[in-house]
Amino acid sequence: MCAAMKRDRKAEILEVAGRLFETSGGRAFSMRSIAAELGISVGNLTYHFPQKKDLLEAIMRDRHERCRAMPPPATLSELDCFFRALLHRRTQSPPFELCNAPETARELQKLAADHISELLAGALDALEAAGLLRPDPARPAVEQALLALLLLGRPAEAFGPDPTPEETRRCVWGVLGLLLTGTGRIELEKVI
Repeated sequence: MCAAMKRDRKAEILEVAGRLFETSGGRAFSMRSIAAELGISVGNLTYHFPQKKDLLEAIMRDRHERCRAMPPPATLSELDCFFRALLHRRTQSPPFELCNAPETARELQKLAADHISELLAGALDALEAAGLLRPDPARPAVEQALLALLLLGRPAEAFGPDPTPEETRRCVWGVLGLLLTGTGRIELEKVI
């Protein structure tokens, strides 16, 4: 009974903390605000997650596991929504540097990159099967270029003002457009 209550409390903490993280960013919420939202003491919260960094790591791992259960985008419209969501999240402060150790931050970044890569490959497979994407020996290189754009942005973003998701999204579609069939280009016009 106690172990089940402990798991439920931990899951409840992750849910509330994840929601607060989503609305205010990793640096903007505190253990005190999470405890207040849950109606528990800070001591009770730190029993489950001794530091804010521990809680952020748990949020990222939980999100990763939830995302792994999602199927890859299967249409150009779904893929565009996927691109928009990724690019929007990239403009928010990345939580990885808030982790306890650089090794953990790298591990979480790699988990996210691997998962995005899997979803992207699955989406391109689905588009190819639907006749919207042509088979091409350059596809692995295009996938890597897309992954770099989605995770890191355009080179101009590194030296210029804040990232602009819309410009990067257009760039992503420009790269992917190299592999679209005629039918794929027509469908893309309806999406963007």
